[in-house]
Amino acid sequence: MKQIRQYILFVILGLLMSQWSMAAEYKVVVRAHHGIDDAFRQWNPTLEVLSKQLAPHKFILIPIISLNEITRRVGQGEFDFVLTNPSSYIEIEELYQAKGLVTLNNKRANTAQDHFGAVIFTHVKNTDILTIKDLKGKTLMAVSEPAFGGWRVAWYEMLKQGFDPYHDLKKLIFTKSHIQPDVVRAVRDGKVNAGVVRTDRLERMEEDGEIDMRYFRIINNKEVKNFPFFLSTALYPEWVFAAVKSSSGKEDVSEKIKKTLLHIKPATTAAKSGKYMGWVELRDYSSVRQLMQRLKVGPYKNNADNH
Repeated sequence: MKQIRQYILFVILGLLMSQWSMAAEYKVVVRAHHGIDDAFRQWNPTLEVLSKQLAPHKFILIPIISLNEITRRVGQGEFDFVLTNPSSYIEIEELYQAKGLVTLNNKRANTAQDHFGAVIFTHVKNTDILTIKDLKGKTLMAVSEPAFGGWRVAWYEMLKQGFDPYHDLKKLIFTKSHIQPDVVRAVRDGKVNAGVVRTDRLERMEEDGEIDMRYFRIINNKEVKNFPFFLSTALYPEWVFAAVKSSSGKEDVSEKIKKTLLHIKPATTAAKSGKYMGWVELRDYSSVRQLMQRLKVGPYKNNADNH
């Protein structure tokens, strides 16, 4: 009997050791569009859910501000998963065969939003700027050239209306910080005539007491049913959580990640910290691909000067 008990204990111990030997540490890079510290506060609780539900695996958050740096380091095989904006995802998918798992279901005004766009805005004192074409000869700031909601969506809208910001503006300026609140502050403080940010950025800053929307005018304002944000453009699917590197067992882990994220509820710490309602099945990103092809950016950039 003693020998049987010892054998059973040996088998159990062996299974436990085998399980822990199979444990992996997965690096998840996130686009830190509000800054590094904010990214940790916003997304660490979500990764803690993954680490708990997929134990003994660990998920480590790597916030990066620069989209170009994310693409470069993904190409070097530094990360296992990525949480990033739609055009960044399409670029990584095209270049490095990333596989989208789920789409973010954002939260604003107690509504769930799985699409977003861009806002083109000016200070109310600029009484001569009422339309996109009124921006001719003016200064405009955006967060960075690779930014999706923070630039490319608005750029595409301008082109559709016959306005080329690279030729028609007096000056197109991109932030040195690569964070969107600096665009809003520049317009607020009169440093530039107009700015571009993703939808919900203005509302969030007003909620935080940093700006008063009475001093801003939305250019090309659109009304979309059940979309509670200021909007100047078409809508595109939200951010993507994607697998970016193939390795042994990755498919199984990816499926478990997908199921775990889809089960996160709005009342959880992860959702509250992330400022989202949850996650939804992967949306159709063909509209994002078409936009990038039209703008000739990312993997669709050619030798011609499209600026």
